Amino acid sequence: MNNLARMDLNDVEFSSIRQLVFEHTGIALSTSKKELVKRRFTPRIKELGLGSFASYIKHVKTHHETEITKFCNAITTNLTSFFRENHHYEFLRDKALPDIIQRKALAGRRLRVWSAGCSTGQEAYCLAMTLRNSIPAIDRWDVKILASDLDEKCLGIAKAGIYPRDGFEKVSGTLISKYFIEEMQKAGNKAHLQANSELKDMITFNRLNLMESVWPMQGEFDVIFCRNVFIYFDKDTQQDLLKRYATFQSPGDYLCLGHSETISDPNAVGYKLIGKTTYIRI
Repeated sequence: MNNLARMDLNDVEFSSIRQLVFEHTGIALSTSKKELVKRRFTPRIKELGLGSFASYIKHVKTHHETEITKFCNAITTNLTSFFRENHHYEFLRDKALPDIIQRKALAGRRLRVWSAGCSTGQEAYCLAMTLRNSIPAIDRWDVKILASDLDEKCLGIAKAGIYPRDGFEKVSGTLISKYFIEEMQKAGNKAHLQANSELKDMITFNRLNLMESVWPMQGEFDVIFCRNVFIYFDKDTQQDLLKRYATFQSPGDYLCLGHSETISDPNAVGYKLIGKTTYIRI
């Protein structure tokens, strides 16, 4: 397998992988992503002891049930951090939550938030911190966060809730002392912090492929964060997903997208722009 690093990916094989990626993740890879595909899949091909991309494509198709999750994991990008694009958390704290609290204080006190594309979990924990710090007497409310992602490895990190201490530069000392504990085990001589039970108990981490024809969730979401996910989809897929999100929200609920993601015609999919990449269900 020493020649694996020099293994070629021809145009036919690249086209087949692009098609499989689109079918199973909705990600539309451009023709410029051939080197990315080679980097992402070569380790998996090596792990399986296969000698070519052609043999791997055949393996994916003939071992679909056992391989497709690993195939999807290999191509997804998972860049995230605590309080990334902080203006959304500020909007949640200052605008959305006061509105939701007022509307629901006498109507069940049920609040649901969805972190769609949660990656390694920092977004979900930031949502939990924001909710706990913004809702008076939160323990008298029924508050839950669903955090979903396609990548099982990322979900494993998210569920553990353990992160390197040097990744907390955007988290205040007050929040750290309130919601995280020192992790005694150290990896690479770097101190780690672990989310405490107050945060973990609010969040359910589940694997979810947004391309699935049926989503297993029941009920509606007052707030949906789907940030830096749409950039990987083509326009038609984006529109289809937005229409599906709308079916899980009622007028007055909120949707936050990533900093480079916009809805070309929000009204057509049931939303209205009310702030920087922030929408309200109409």
